[in-house]
Order: sequence, then C-alpha cells, then structure tokens
Amino acid sequence: MLGYNWQQSGFIYGVESDWNWIGSKTSHFLPDINGGGANFTSSFDVNWLATLRGRAGLAFDSTLFYVTGGAALGHTKNGANRIGSGLANSGLAASFEQKQTKVGWTAGVGVEYMFSPHWTARAEFRYVDLGKTNVACVSATDFNHCVGLGYRGDFSNTLKLGLVGLAYKF
Repeated sequence: MLGYNWQQSGFIYGVESDWNWIGSKTSHFLPDINGGGANFTSSFDVNWLATLRGRAGLAFDSTLFYVTGGAALGHTKNGANRIGSGLANSGLAASFEQKQTKVGWTAGVGVEYMFSPHWTARAEFRYVDLGKTNVACVSATDFNHCVGLGYRGDFSNTLKLGLVGLAYKF
C-alpha cells in the first residue's frame, strides 16, 4: 500500500493505492434444477484487486477513524457447469467461463492506531463492486447441448473485505 496524508488539526485527509493478490472464490450448487435432470454449479473468482482511494477522518489522540472510497480494478472469472444426471445424461454436459479485468468502485470505513512515532496498526471494512457480468454459452460438450438450452448466467461481481495491517510512516 502506498499513500500520503495531510493533517489540519484533528482532520486528516489523503490518498491511498494498493494491489492485492486475494484469490477470493465462491461457488453455488443447484441440484436437479427445474426437475430437468441436470445439476448446475456456478463460480465467481477474483485473483487480484487494485484500488486508488481517497481517505478522510478524524484523529483523537493516537487513534484515527476514517472513511475511504474510490476506484477499483480486479481480474474476475465467472463460470458455470451443467452436469447431467441419470444413465442417458451423465457427465459434464456444458461448461461456460469468462475471464476479464473489470473496473468498478470501492468504499469503506476503518480505524488506525499509532503505537509508535512511525508505526500504525489498522483494521478496515471495504465493499468492492466490479459490476455485473453476463456469461453465455461459449464452449460446450455433448453435441452443443447448451445451445439448445439457451444458457446465460448473470453474475454480480462484489466483495466484502475485512482488512488488517501494519504500516510504517516516513
């Protein structure tokens, strides 16, 4: 993380940027959807995340309470699998995946405590919204089974992050 802060009495404002390799993953399983004899899994992954944010807060003695917000950039992977069930329809029937770098926004709140002249500890909650993604059938097996189904997946690319850290101030 890199940043710079200015202070006027107890009011502090500044700018920060960071880059994180987060490897965040989530997936959902929908068994035998609509009684059609097929199971679906969907997944949302974020490999890395970078932000450029403003920060403003109030300092009380050695403790700073602040809000932060700005731009976010992240690499997402959204995908879905259709897995057939039953004897005639077993195995992977279709697989859909889309990888892309997305631009969005972030906002959060935090507290920072200065425990020595150059060192601080912080805790922060941040919400990140990288927008929505629509994934359509781009590759399939089982004789293009997904084309007949007209599959399309809508993904909401959001993260809720809890961050803790130490910082050295020059």
